[in-house]
Amino acid sequence: MAAEEHAHSILYGPVNAGWSAITKATGLEERLPSEVPDHVVMCLFIFAVVCAMVIPLRSMLRKEDPGWFQQLFEVIVQALSSMLDDTIGHGGARRFLPLIGGFAFFIFLGNISGTFFFLQPPTQSPWVTFTLSITACVIYHLLGLRKHGLGYFKQFLGPGPPPVWLWPLMLPIEIVTHAGRVLSLGLRLYGNVFGEHTAVGVLFALVPFLVPLPVMGLGLLAAFIQTFIFVMLTSVYIAFAEADEH
Repeated sequence: MAAEEHAHSILYGPVNAGWSAITKATGLEERLPSEVPDHVVMCLFIFAVVCAMVIPLRSMLRKEDPGWFQQLFEVIVQALSSMLDDTIGHGGARRFLPLIGGFAFFIFLGNISGTFFFLQPPTQSPWVTFTLSITACVIYHLLGLRKHGLGYFKQFLGPGPPPVWLWPLMLPIEIVTHAGRVLSLGLRLYGNVFGEHTAVGVLFALVPFLVPLPVMGLGLLAAFIQTFIFVMLTSVYIAFAEADEH
């Protein structure tokens, strides 16, 4: 029973009750999905939390005597900016901070939402993690095309100017390499979050007091590490795509 009770977040029932009422009222029951998946519900919830945190912050910013939340936010932004400038080069933070910051906030909040027993981390769903990884890889390819034009695709023929007879060999190798980036980003995030959340759930079912707490602490550390790995690798892929070697 415990596994069934926590199979969905506390938001799943109310959201789907509202969704069912809307589809019935509009007569679209046959055309629209019968329910909103829990990972979609949680993604919308994380988006709402990020907006609730960031939008009011703009009116609260002060140069003199900043509050603790502003100071924390500035530390996070400075850390991301330094990482981007170091990885992509000077100006990387100015250009890509909104993108990488968006990834970072969404993934971290999604990861830690599993520490609350009434919520489910959206990043334990492969639909979410692979959507994030595919989005990241599409973006860096588009950035490479914008920087180098159609010459960007020369990288798929191998390093340097390879002979024509090697093209049929190098092309599938390079395609598999880039596909492996999508698989690596999505599978690593999914596997770690799903494994940690499952382990904590089992421990809570067996020993509901004290013992799961250290695992939850490790889960918070893992949430940070997995967020950092995702945004760092995305930054590296952007740097490779825009590199003059292409």
